[in-house]
Amino acid sequence: MAYRESDLLQTLEKDMVRPDLLFTKEYITNDGVTTDTERSYESVVTSYLLSHLPDLQKGMGSAAYLTKAERASEGRNRQVTSVLTEQQTFARGLLLDMAVTVKEGAGIFGRFDFSAIDRSGKKLTLFAAEPAGTKEKPLARLLRLWAWKEAVSRRTLTKELGLEGPLSLQAVLLFTGASNDRYGISARKPVSMEIKRLSAMLGVSELYLFHGTHLVPVNPGLPIPGQYEKDELLSLIERDRISPETLYQKSYMSREGITSDTGEPYVKVLSDWISANFDLWLRLQGSYRLVEGAWAERSGGNRIFPVVRKQRVFPPFGKVLGDDIEVLTGEGRQLGRPSMLLYDSFENPAGNTSILRIVETPETSDSLLTALLRLFTRMSLIDKNKLFKDLKLSPDTQLEGRILLEKDSRAADLFLRDLPYLSVLMKAMGIGLAIIERDYEALW
Repeated sequence: MAYRESDLLQTLEKDMVRPDLLFTKEYITNDGVTTDTERSYESVVTSYLLSHLPDLQKGMGSAAYLTKAERASEGRNRQVTSVLTEQQTFARGLLLDMAVTVKEGAGIFGRFDFSAIDRSGKKLTLFAAEPAGTKEKPLARLLRLWAWKEAVSRRTLTKELGLEGPLSLQAVLLFTGASNDRYGISARKPVSMEIKRLSAMLGVSELYLFHGTHLVPVNPGLPIPGQYEKDELLSLIERDRISPETLYQKSYMSREGITSDTGEPYVKVLSDWISANFDLWLRLQGSYRLVEGAWAERSGGNRIFPVVRKQRVFPPFGKVLGDDIEVLTGEGRQLGRPSMLLYDSFENPAGNTSILRIVETPETSDSLLTALLRLFTRMSLIDKNKLFKDLKLSPDTQLEGRILLEKDSRAADLFLRDLPYLSVLMKAMGIGLAIIERDYEALW
C-alpha cells in the first residue's frame, strides 16, 4: 500500500495503542517511499518513534504476557550450548544458563536463547540467536526484539536469579553463521544514524557470534573487559559477607588493577570495606589441633619450614615450637595448610612480654590481601586462651601473625606494592610481613 507521509503518520499513531505489534505492520516489514515527500517509510517511522519514546513504553501496559525461565543448555541450539560450556564470560558479562520465553496465551511471543549479567547484578542481557542473512528489515527486527524484551517480567527474572533488583534489561540479536569476511573493508551493511539512535535508546542491539582468535581494544578511559566499577566490587563483597571465613578464596580478592570509574586500586576499595566491617571476623568460631611439626612440613611440601626447624630458632622471632597448628572451621574443615609456631619472651620496663607468632608462606596465586585475610581468618577461629594453656604459655601472651616472603621474589614485589593500602588494616589485625634472607647478619 502506498502512503502519503501524513497518512503514514496517522496510521502509525493509531497503531501505537499496541506498540508490541508494530514490527508486524506492513509499512515496517516492507520497503516503501511516501508519495508526496519521497521519504522512506523507515525514516518517517523512526523519526516519529524517536520523538514519542514515552508512548512506546506506555503502550506496553495494554498487553499481558507470561515469562518463563528455563535452562539454556537444554535447548537445541548447539552454538549456544558451546558458548555456555566453553567459557564463563560473554560480551563483557557473566554467562547465565538461562533461556527466557515470553508466552501470549497458549502461543510463544518471543524467546531469548541465553543470558549474561554484569558483575553488579543490576543489568541483564538477553540474547536471541538467529541465522544471519534473513530478509527482515532492520526496523522490524529492532522493534521485534524490543517488544520481546519489554514483554519480559523483570520481577520473574529477579526472583529466578535471587536478586533484590531493580533489574535493567538489554536485548541482543546474535547473528550466527555469518562469514568472517564481514570484518573486511566495506563488508558491513550501513545502518542509518536514526536506527542507531533508536536502538541505543530502546536497549536493543545486533551482534555477530564469532568463534576464534580476536582482540578486545583497551584504550585510556575505556573499561577493560572484566574491570570492575567501584560499586560492582563492593556489591560482590557485600553479597559474600555472610561467610567472612571464605572471603579470601574469592577471585576478586586477588585481582590487581583499578576501578574503571574512580581509578582506585581494588585492594584499597576492599581494604576500606574490611576495615569498616571488622566485626564480622571477631564473631567467627572454630577450633585447632596441634600436629608434630616435622611431619606436617614433610606432608605439606613446604621447603622453608624444614630448614628453619633444623635451626630450632628463627631470629629475631625466637624459637621454633615442636608443633605446628592446623586451624579448623566450625564445621571441622581444615582451613589452609599447617602453620609454624614461633615463641619469644623478654623483659622490658613494663614487665615480661610473651609473644606467640603464627607464620605462613603465601600460596603462588595469593595477593597480599588474600594471604592477609586467610591468616587473619585462621587467627580469628582460634580459641587463644585454650591455645596458650595447651602450650603452657602465660595467659597474657600476645598472638601475632607473620607472612613470610622470599627475598627478591615476585611475590615480595607485589606484596610490597600493595602494602601502603593495607598497612593500617594489617596493624589492626596484628599481622605483619617478614622477608627471608640466607646470609650472615648482625642480630641482637
